Amino acid sequence: MFNPIWISEYKLRSKIKSTIDSIVFSPSGKWLDVGCGLRPYEPYFPTGLYVGVDIEVSGRIPAMKAPDYYYDGRLLPFPDDSFEGVISTQVLEHVRDPLGLLAEMYRVIKPQGSLIISLPFVWQEHEEPYDFFRFTRFGITELLEQAGFKVDSMITDAGAIETLAMVLTTYITHNIVPPIRGFGSIIALVVCFPIQLLALTLQWVLPDQGKIYLNLVIQASKIKTPCPKT
Repeated sequence: MFNPIWISEYKLRSKIKSTIDSIVFSPSGKWLDVGCGLRPYEPYFPTGLYVGVDIEVSGRIPAMKAPDYYYDGRLLPFPDDSFEGVISTQVLEHVRDPLGLLAEMYRVIKPQGSLIISLPFVWQEHEEPYDFFRFTRFGITELLEQAGFKVDSMITDAGAIETLAMVLTTYITHNIVPPIRGFGSIIALVVCFPIQLLALTLQWVLPDQGKIYLNLVIQASKIKTPCPKT
């Protein structure tokens, strides 16, 4: 109730979890989390070995990162075909060369392995100045196919009304709430929480073409040789 963007956080995490749950894991398989941050999705991997990697300098402070390895933002420090799969959540928008990083993910995934990514479509600028891109379904499909992946599933985490509610509550918390200790929690409870409840209700009853959403969650497979970059 005190989280002004709980719709976004809850729905994104639940969609990522359902995508992970749809995969059959090898008991001895290894998964890599690229841009792992504080490793929020590690508990969702039931078997095998989870490895986290992150970049040292970014829009996040070091206290918000707990990787097993750091890397330079371009080349992942692992041999070819090292992992059963890769997960990377809310990362590609912060990468100067997203196709290059997708190609690196492709390289370290074993043949027939899986990639799970999430990325924003409608969201405010964040982790400045390391916020470079927003992705449509068509744009990320193009990049994935150029890197050599086949898209198996692509889902959105929120509808249009829920997205508009997040834009409104984000505006309120970043533009209207005064810097008074505890006041933000009050606004979140008495203003943002009712807005979000109303949005959840209206999302069920109002028409929605599915073209306005917060984030995409995608599962893809390594199935072919990637196209050469020009």
